[in-house]
Amino acid sequence: MDYSELKFTNNFIFCKVLENNLDLCKELLELILKVKIKKVVLADKEKTLDVTPDGKSVRFDVYVEDAAGTVYDIEMQVTAKRNLPKRSRYYQSMIDLNSISKGAKYNDLRKSYVIFICMFDPFGKDLPIYTFRNKCVEEPKLELGDDTAKVFINPYGNAKRLSAGLKSFFDYLKEEIA
Repeated sequence: MDYSELKFTNNFIFCKVLENNLDLCKELLELILKVKIKKVVLADKEKTLDVTPDGKSVRFDVYVEDAAGTVYDIEMQVTAKRNLPKRSRYYQSMIDLNSISKGAKYNDLRKSYVIFICMFDPFGKDLPIYTFRNKCVEEPKLELGDDTAKVFINPYGNAKRLSAGLKSFFDYLKEEIA
C-alpha cells in the first residue's frame, strides 16, 4: 500500500496523525472549540469501550484527554450516515460510564466533548460548526451545566466568521491534501 495516496480523511491516517502528534491534536481542538488547552496527555486511536458483555460497544476514532481531565472524542465522518445525533448521545454516555467508578460522586464526571468532523453538512443549515449543549426549552439562555457538548464540523459551511486557522483547516479537509 502506498501511504502517500491516503488522505487525512482516511480513518487510518486520521487516527495515526492525531495519536502521534499531541501538539497537532491540541491545536485542532483549540481551533474547533475556541478554548485554550494546557496540554494533551493522551490520544488513543480506535479506543473500544465495552460496558457489558451483551451491550453495544463503542469504538472512538480518537479518544483524547487533556491535563485538566477533559475528555474529547474526535470522529471522522466521510459518509452521510443517519442517526448522528443519537450516535453522539450514545458516545457521550459511554464516555460518562467510563469516567467514574461505582460509588463515585456525580461531580466526578469529567467535562467531555464529542466531535464529528463531517465531510458533508449534517443538518443542512450551511453552518461550518454546529455546537449542541443541553439547554432549558422554556428559558433558552439557561444551560444545564452538565459539562458536555456535541460538535459537528462541516467544512463546506459558510466560513465568513471563522478564524484564518479554521478556514485553512477546512480548506485542507476539502482538498484532502495528504
